[in-house]
Amino acid sequence: MVFISDLHNKEYGENNKELVQKISEQNPDFIAVGGDMVTRTFVNDDNMKNILTKLSEIAPVYCCLGNHERDIADKIDFKADITACGATLLDNESTFFTTKNGQKVLIGGLSDYPYYDFNAPDYDTPEAHFWEQFKEQSGNYYSILLHHQPEYITDMVAESNVELVLCGHTHGGLVRIPFVGGVIAPNQGLFPQYDKGEFDFDNSAMIISGGLGVSNPVPRFNNQPEICVINITKGNS
Repeated sequence: MVFISDLHNKEYGENNKELVQKISEQNPDFIAVGGDMVTRTFVNDDNMKNILTKLSEIAPVYCCLGNHERDIADKIDFKADITACGATLLDNESTFFTTKNGQKVLIGGLSDYPYYDFNAPDYDTPEAHFWEQFKEQSGNYYSILLHHQPEYITDMVAESNVELVLCGHTHGGLVRIPFVGGVIAPNQGLFPQYDKGEFDFDNSAMIISGGLGVSNPVPRFNNQPEICVINITKGNS
């Protein structure tokens, strides 16, 4: 599979021709998109729609929302726009992907962290209800969870049977120092613990994409934009 995140309206070649070509060359079984394809300060998703339409011609595409999409969701109908591109938005929803050998893979998209303190004690939110349902289902299938922000969910994922979590949001730490890692990430501050790459827990693995673009004045340094290519070799019948 291919996993991309945090494009933030950036273009690689005219109409993202170079990015689409690079993804096509990986011959993925499916493509996952981890949110923040837009930027909240520019209320327009034409660039997102263009690339999702092209990617949907390569393989099935599954998307979750990032914080930038959530911030302007009252101005853009992301569900309608993503569906019109031939892709699938998983906004506190799940679906199945069937592999070439007939195995079912459970793929879910969690919109936001479900257990903020201000939702206590009932946590009666769509995110909380979806997570409990997805966590239960994950015991029966190989499961992949798309969730934009890694810093909130590590503890609850580590206690679940979800095999793989795909996140973005950190932009790889923006500036990377050799042998140290990323310098700064949203919500984590300086020298974030979860910046980029693979992080293994008892029952799960989390892969954080370094992303493809930026949304603030700080440029990427020593931190190449990233297309994640993931080969899954383990599966449940």
